[in-house]
Amino acid sequence: MTPNECLSYWLIEELVAQGITQFCISPGSRSTPLTVAAARHPQANTQIFLDERAAAYFALGWARATDQAAVLICTSGTAGANYYPAIIEASVEHLPLLAITADRPPELQQTGANQTVDQNRLFGSHTRWFYDPGCPDQTLQESTIKSWAAQAVLRSTYPDPGPVHLNIPFREPFLADNEPSLPKVTSPNFQLGIPRQTMAKEDLQVLRQILKADRGLVTLGELPVRAQSSVGNFLEKLNWPVFADTTSGFRFGNLTQRVDLADQLLLQDHWRKTEPEVWIHLGNQFVSKRWLQWWQDCNSTRKIVITNHPERQIPSQRSHWRLQMDWEALDEILSSTEANPSRTQWLEQWKLGSQALEEQAEQWWEKTERFGEVSIVRELVRQIPTKHALFVGNSLPIREVDMLSATRNTPLRVAANRGASGIDGQIATACGWAMGHRQPTTILLGDLSAMHDLNSLLLIRESQVPMTLIILNNDGGGIFSMLPISTQKDVFERFFGTPHGCEFSKVAAMFDLSYFQPEHLEQLQKSFHEAWHSNKSSLIEVKTDREQTAAQLMAWQDHVKNQA
Repeated sequence: MTPNECLSYWLIEELVAQGITQFCISPGSRSTPLTVAAARHPQANTQIFLDERAAAYFALGWARATDQAAVLICTSGTAGANYYPAIIEASVEHLPLLAITADRPPELQQTGANQTVDQNRLFGSHTRWFYDPGCPDQTLQESTIKSWAAQAVLRSTYPDPGPVHLNIPFREPFLADNEPSLPKVTSPNFQLGIPRQTMAKEDLQVLRQILKADRGLVTLGELPVRAQSSVGNFLEKLNWPVFADTTSGFRFGNLTQRVDLADQLLLQDHWRKTEPEVWIHLGNQFVSKRWLQWWQDCNSTRKIVITNHPERQIPSQRSHWRLQMDWEALDEILSSTEANPSRTQWLEQWKLGSQALEEQAEQWWEKTERFGEVSIVRELVRQIPTKHALFVGNSLPIREVDMLSATRNTPLRVAANRGASGIDGQIATACGWAMGHRQPTTILLGDLSAMHDLNSLLLIRESQVPMTLIILNNDGGGIFSMLPISTQKDVFERFFGTPHGCEFSKVAAMFDLSYFQPEHLEQLQKSFHEAWHSNKSSLIEVKTDREQTAAQLMAWQDHVKNQA
C-alpha cells in the first residue's frame, strides 16, 4: 500500500474507534485515498453528496440530533470552500463537525497548477483546531496518525464543541496498482478522557442563596439533546415561570412551568413592567426580540447566563453572572432543595395570562384568517404526530412558530439553524437531523429558503426516514413586508420583496415527490394526513399573500396591546 493509503486507513480506523461513524463524501480525485478508506471500512456509514454545501449542512443536522460529529471528505480547490457556511453555523451553535479536505502537494502551490488554492486555515477563526500533517511518505507512523485523529475528535467536542479542519495534501499515485491489502495494525487506539466541569463550592453556595428568591424566571434557548434531562429536573425544582424558545426542547410538552405565549404577553405594558427578582437563561440565544428587550429593561433583576461553553450568548451588556459548566452539573445546584410552594402564585399569574391570551388568539384568528400563514403554522403544530419532528426555516416561519404556536401538551422535537440565521442549507440540515434522530420529519420553509437549497430535494427523495417539506410560497421575502423599508415603494418590491413567480409542482415531479397544493384549511388538513401517513416523502406547497400576512400580524399585535 502507498503512504497515502496507510494514512487514510489509519485515520478512518481511529475516527471510527472514537465513535465517529457518519461519513459525508463528495466525489473527487485528490480525495481518493480518504474516500476508499471510508468506503471499505465495515463500520463506516457512508453517504454520497454531489454538492459539498449540502454535505456540510447534512453533517450539521446530524450533529444537532446526535451531539456527535460527522466527517466531511472532499477534494481540493473550491470544494472545501462550499463547507464554509455550515462551518460558521456549527461554530456559532457549538456543534461538533470534522472537515477533511484533500489538498495538492506543496510543490504545486502558487504555481498556477489546476485545482490548487490556499487551503491553509481555510475556515479562519471558525474552527476549534486546524492541522496539516504534510504529504504522507515512507516515514509515516501509525501511532502519529492515530494521535492526531484522536486529537481532532477531542477538539471537536471539548472544551468548546465546534468544527475541526484537517487538510491533507496527497501526491500521486493515490492508490497502489495491485490488489488492496490493509496495512498492518500495531498501535492501539487512543483512550480519551474528558474532564467534567463543576462549580466551585463558593460559587455554588452563592448561587443557591440567589435561587431562594420567590419571583424568579427562566428562559431557555437552544439546548443539546444531552442537556434535556438535567435541565428538566432543574426547572421542576425551581418552580419558576419558564419561557421556552422553539428550539429549546421544552416549547411543547408537559412542562407545567412553561408560559406558552410569553413573547406575545410582553406586548402588554402590565407584563413588560413586571420585573422578576432573578432571571436565569440556559443555552444559546433565543428567537424572540421582545425577550431580549425585556432582559435589557429589567434593571433591578439579577441576571445569570448558564452555558456549557465560554462564549457570550445574549447580545446585551446587562448580565450579572455568566457560568460555564457541564449540563449534568445543574443537578448538584438544587440537589438539596425541594420545590418551593410559595412560588406557585407568581407562576400561576403568568400561566393565567398566557391562557387568556391563547383564548383570545383562537377567537381572533378564527374570525380574521381562515387560511393564511398563521393558521397554517398553528394547525401544523396542533396536528403533527407525536413521533414526528419539525425543522423550521429562518426568516418569517421560525418567528411565526415561536410567537403564535398553539398550546401543545404532547412533545414535539423542533430544530432550526439559528446560529447565523441564514436561509441556505435548510433542507440538507433537516435531512441530516432526521437521519440522526431517526424520526419522520416535517420541514417548514419559506419559498426563498427552499429555492436556495433545491438540490437537496435529492436527499429528501433518498432519505431513509419519511420527509414532508411544507413550502409557504408568498412569492418573495415575506419578512421584509413587516419592516420599515416596506414603505419605500420605489425600491421595495424589486430589491426586498424579490418576487419570482415560481411554483414547485414541477420541482416535486423532477425529484419524484408526492405533491399537494391545498387551497383552504380542510384541504390542508387532508394533505397533512396523507403526507404523514404515507411511506413516501412529500412536498406541500401553500400559496400565501405577503402583504396580507404582514397586515394580519400587525393587526393582531395591536389588538394584544389594546387588551392590556
